[in-house]
Amino acid sequence: MEAQLLLRKILSSAKAEEILSIRNYKKEYSAMVKLLHPDVCTLPLAGDAIARINSYRKEMEKYQQGEDDGGSFKFLTENEVLFTGDPELLQRSYQNYQLLMNLKDESLNHFKKYLPQSMSFKDGSLLVTTESRTLPLTELQLKPEHTNWILNRMYELISWMHQMGYGHLGINPESVFIVPETHGIVCMSFYHMCKLDTKPESLSGKYLNWYPAVVFKQKKAIQYLDTSLAQRTAIYAMGDRSGNGIVLKKTVNEQLIDFLIAPHYSSFQAYQDFKKLLLQLFGKPMFHHLNI
Repeated sequence: MEAQLLLRKILSSAKAEEILSIRNYKKEYSAMVKLLHPDVCTLPLAGDAIARINSYRKEMEKYQQGEDDGGSFKFLTENEVLFTGDPELLQRSYQNYQLLMNLKDESLNHFKKYLPQSMSFKDGSLLVTTESRTLPLTELQLKPEHTNWILNRMYELISWMHQMGYGHLGINPESVFIVPETHGIVCMSFYHMCKLDTKPESLSGKYLNWYPAVVFKQKKAIQYLDTSLAQRTAIYAMGDRSGNGIVLKKTVNEQLIDFLIAPHYSSFQAYQDFKKLLLQLFGKPMFHHLNI
């Protein structure tokens, strides 16, 4: 892009995402600096443009790190994430992941795409590797056509886990990372996973108000806990950080929101009913490119 046009675009921008993409912001930033740095660019206000993109670059770092139930995480590369924090929770996440990966189940190969490629400890931190580039849902705000496929994948994953006799109990914006190019997800942590119909060892403190009241009354892991958390995560991804969804009725299809805030006690039935609803509301499934 010509320097004058780029300068004008930067100075007229209101947020980082108008100038830098989540995926390539480091390369894009470097190219812009080479073009507009006052040492090589004599255009008026070039220094102001550099100051603006410096702040934008710092702002984009939010997509590369975050805090979760175990402590904190940060990307080392596009497909390597380092989790640091509570040793007990990190160890539990690792052991639960290994348990799932070692299940004697013919369908495991299909569901491995929703699990990390590997987990290993590195100086007390947990290194999680994925096959593809991923992004956490934490800082994203997506349109319904994207949250729909994300929820579909979450339903599919927890339905399989429930079939295997386990509940995740920690589905939230920090545990679910998305693969934009393929419309996939990867579940990155398993801190609270336990056998269904047993007493949970732990719950997410950050999202404690997302759990249905029955968890505190019965003190038992049931499918409804995971379906509820998955639906709230989808609501969060659409922009309602409370996870309640009511405010979204002003801007999103009301039938869709009604489904997301309703209780669904069977994950497989919720998965089937959701697919039927999407077909009814939007017709035959289409691939919507998510360019971020």
